[in-house]
Amino acid sequence: MWFKHNPKRLVGRVFPIAVWARTYDMRTGIGDLIAGITVALTLIPQSIAYAALAGFEPQYGLYASLTGGFVYGVMGTVPQINIGPTALLSLLTFTYTNGTNPDFAILLCFIGGVVQLIAGVAQLGFLVEYVSTPVVSGFTSAAALTIASSQMKSLLGLQYEAESFMTSWSGLVHNIGDTKLHDALLGLVCCIVLMGMKVIKEIRIKKSNEEKASSCEVILQRSVWFAGVSRNAFVVVLASVVAFILQQDERNPFILTGHITPGLPRPEVPPFHSTVGNATINVGGMFSKLGSGLLIVPLVGVISNVAIAKAFSQGKTLDATQEIISLGICNIVGSFFRSFPVNGSFTRSAVSDASGVRTPAAGFYTSLIVLFTLWLLAPYFYFIPRAALAAVIVCAVLHMVDIDIVSKLWKTSRLDLIPLVGTFVCGLLLGVEVGLGCGVAIDALLILYYQSRPKIDIRFINGVPSYYTIRPQGGLYFASAEAVRSKLASLAFKHPKQIPLQSVLAQHAINSLSSRNIDASFTPNVITQITPEIDTQNETNIVNLQNAVSLRTERQLFEAVSPKILVIYCDALSRLDYTFLQSSKEVVNEWSQDGIIIWCDVKPMIRKQLATVLQEPIFCDSSQLPSILIGLTTITHTSNIGDTHL
Repeated sequence: MWFKHNPKRLVGRVFPIAVWARTYDMRTGIGDLIAGITVALTLIPQSIAYAALAGFEPQYGLYASLTGGFVYGVMGTVPQINIGPTALLSLLTFTYTNGTNPDFAILLCFIGGVVQLIAGVAQLGFLVEYVSTPVVSGFTSAAALTIASSQMKSLLGLQYEAESFMTSWSGLVHNIGDTKLHDALLGLVCCIVLMGMKVIKEIRIKKSNEEKASSCEVILQRSVWFAGVSRNAFVVVLASVVAFILQQDERNPFILTGHITPGLPRPEVPPFHSTVGNATINVGGMFSKLGSGLLIVPLVGVISNVAIAKAFSQGKTLDATQEIISLGICNIVGSFFRSFPVNGSFTRSAVSDASGVRTPAAGFYTSLIVLFTLWLLAPYFYFIPRAALAAVIVCAVLHMVDIDIVSKLWKTSRLDLIPLVGTFVCGLLLGVEVGLGCGVAIDALLILYYQSRPKIDIRFINGVPSYYTIRPQGGLYFASAEAVRSKLASLAFKHPKQIPLQSVLAQHAINSLSSRNIDASFTPNVITQITPEIDTQNETNIVNLQNAVSLRTERQLFEAVSPKILVIYCDALSRLDYTFLQSSKEVVNEWSQDGIIIWCDVKPMIRKQLATVLQEPIFCDSSQLPSILIGLTTITHTSNIGDTHL
C-alpha cells in the first residue's frame, strides 16, 4: 500500500537528490564546489597510498575513488560523507586478497556491496547495534597500529613481508640493518611536515571573539586553514618534485611508485574467475580464498559509515537503512570500474564539513577531479616516493588510536574494559578481523553473565507483619533462572545482615489490629517518635519506628506465628521465558511449605504466563497489599493462638 499510494515519497527516500535538488541554487553550489575540491586534494594522495596498503598498483586507488562521489551524491543523506578508499578497509582487503591479484579485491567489493544492499533492504541495520562502542574502539585502535606498523618498511626503504602487526615488527627487527638513509630521511621529514601543517590548521588569526575580523584576516585565516587540509597533496607533490629533480641528475636515491597505467577504467562485469600464476580459479575457489572477508568487510564498512553519519547528522534523524543501501550501491557500481571495497572516511568528512559543504552534490565535484586526474595526470605519479606515501598513511591513522576511552570507561563502566582490551590485544596478535570476532564474543559472554546474575533488590520489611520484597526489572530468562531460584530459596525468615532492613509498621496494620482484638495483651509499644512517610518502594503509607527501644514479648510471639511472606512487585517486569516460569514453579513450591508468595502489580501478559504454571497464585495491586498482609497474618495468628502459652 505504501509503495502504491506514495510513489513520490518512495522516490524521495531512495533518491534524496530528488528532494534537495528542488532548492539547489548558486550559493549552495559554490559551497559544494569548494568542499569538493578541498576533499579531492585530501582524497587523491590518500587513494594512491591506500592502494599500496591494499597491495595493488596506485591507479586502483583512484579507480576506487571514482564512482563513490557520484553514487552517494544521488542516494546519500549526509552532505559531509565522502565515499572512497579508507585505511581500515584497505588493510582488510590486503588481509583477504594477499598473494592473489586485483580480481579478488574487485569481486570482494561486489559481493560486499550485495551483502550491504540486502542488509539495508531487509532492515538488518539493527545488527550493527550488537557491536558495542568498546569493541569498535579496540578494533580501530588495533587496526591503526597494524597499519602504521606495516608502513615502517616503506618509511625506511626496506623490503620484507608485512602482513600483520607481529610480522611487521619481526621483519623490521631482522632487516633494520638494510635501512636506506635517503628514504628514512624523506619519510621522517614528510611526517614532521604533515604533523606541523595539521597544527597550523588549528591556528586562529583573530585573537578575540569580540573583535570583528577584517577582510585581510579572513583571507589569511582561510589560507592557513586551506594549507592545513591540503597537507597530503602538498607533501606528495613536493616529494615528487624532489624525486624528479634527482632523477634528472641521474641519481635515484628513493624507492619510487613506478609506472602507473594511465586512462579511465573500462566498465565491465566483476570477474567471477581469475588466473593466479598458471592456475585458473573459478568463482568457488575465489569465494573460498576470500572466506570470512565476504561478511567481515561489508560489516566493518557499515559500522564505520553509520558511525560517521551519526557524528555528522547534526542532531537530525538519521535514516540508517538508506545509508546502508547507498553504501552497498556505491560498492556494487564501483566494482564495475575495478574498485576494491570502499566506505566513508571520518577525516575527509571532517574536511568537507569544515569547508562549508551544503549537500551531497559535493561528491560530484570530487569525483570529477579524480576522473580528470586519471585522464591526464596518471603518468606523473611515477615519481612519487613510497616513503612519502607511507608518511601520509601513518599520519592519517594515528588519530584512530583511541586512548581517551580508557579513562572514560575506568570512570563509568570498568567492566567494559574487558571487551576493549580483548579486542585490541587479539587484533594485534591474531589479526584485526579475528580481534573483531573476539570482541563480539566477549560482549556476548558478558551479556549472558548479566542475564544470569540479574540485579534483584531484596528487602526485609520489619513490621506487622514482617515480609520480604523483591522488584525484578526487565526480562527474566533461562540464564538467570537457577541463580534467582537459589537466592530466594536460601532466604531464612530472620533477615540476613546483607539485606536492607526497613523497620516499618503499616498504618493499615495498626488500625486492623486495634479493631480485630487479636490479643488483648498485645499492644504495639513505641517509645519515641513516630514519623509518617511514604514508602516509595511499596507505595503505601507507613510509620517509621525511629529510635524505637523495643516491642513487647507479645509482638515477638506474633511474628513467630506469622507466615513467611514474599511480595514480588512485577510492575517493572516485562517478560518471562518458559525455563524461568518452570523455575518459578519450584520457588513457589519451596515457599509454600511454610510461607506465601504474593504477586503485586502484575501486567496482564505476565499474569497470564504465571497462571498457566502456578496453582492459585495470589495477585493484587499495591493498594490491596496491606489488607491482604493483615488478613494472612490474622488468619495464621488465630489458627495458632490456642496452642500458645503466654
